[in-house]
Amino acid sequence: MMRFFTSLSVLFVLTAVLPACAQLQFGAELAKQGKRTAAGGIYKVGKPYKIAGEWYYPRENTKYDNIGTASWYGPKFQGRRTANGEIFDMNLLTAAHPTLPMPVMVQVTNLENGRSMKLRVNDRGPFKKNREIDLSRRAAEILGFKDKGTARVRVKYLHRAPLYNQRGQLISGNESDSFVFDKPYTPTRDRYVSAAPVAQVETKSLDGQNLPSKLSVLPKQKYYVQLGVFSRRDSAEALRNKLGQIGQVEVSELTSGGRQLYRVRVGPVNSRVDANILVDDVLDNGHQDAFILEE
Repeated sequence: MMRFFTSLSVLFVLTAVLPACAQLQFGAELAKQGKRTAAGGIYKVGKPYKIAGEWYYPRENTKYDNIGTASWYGPKFQGRRTANGEIFDMNLLTAAHPTLPMPVMVQVTNLENGRSMKLRVNDRGPFKKNREIDLSRRAAEILGFKDKGTARVRVKYLHRAPLYNQRGQLISGNESDSFVFDKPYTPTRDRYVSAAPVAQVETKSLDGQNLPSKLSVLPKQKYYVQLGVFSRRDSAEALRNKLGQIGQVEVSELTSGGRQLYRVRVGPVNSRVDANILVDDVLDNGHQDAFILEE
């Protein structure tokens, strides 16, 4: 009898442990898939643009905290490139936003049911009036509005998301290496802060009449490959000398948080293809911390 209860106890333990193991394996596979689809993506803010008569003004805003309507997108865009060069996968926890930089992490809370989760913003959209954010199909499922189609949500900026090089390797930095978030949770009560609306600008002639809307010709994009940022100039110069054979490597000064820093990058080049070739050259020379910047 004792042997029977011992066997039964072991069976209960295995029954409890195996689903947990399966969930861990599934989560690990999702993380790998996320890194593969993000490989080669760049950090991008972007210039003002006009869609369906509406102007959008992308910018960095670490205090972004807004309430609006969320929708979702999926099969029609599966496998396509996102606005920052990643690959859209509707089964990953990602989102599109019209003005936030890419990629960044945001906290999205469904105000209708209290569910909340972290999402990676790596695409542009939605472009329907009064829409705040477009979620992947999987994110909409977890937040509980896939069947309904839309939901009232709060979107809060968290931090930059990790970047991955052409080989799917994490580019070191201050961002944590986390691509997916396991499950939603109900946040504690917080104060909602809505962003001020962007004023619309109309162009008029001298007689006061509205001029026909025309899209201005934007300058060509330039691409750089950033190799590192240092607090000491001699460290930056050492890296420039080490990788000088790759191309035009420059050291420039910048200020962040009141600190003087020295940025090392190579370029510019006129296409993402050329920038990817530069990244491959950098990786082949043993330097792993390289990613593409668009200006």
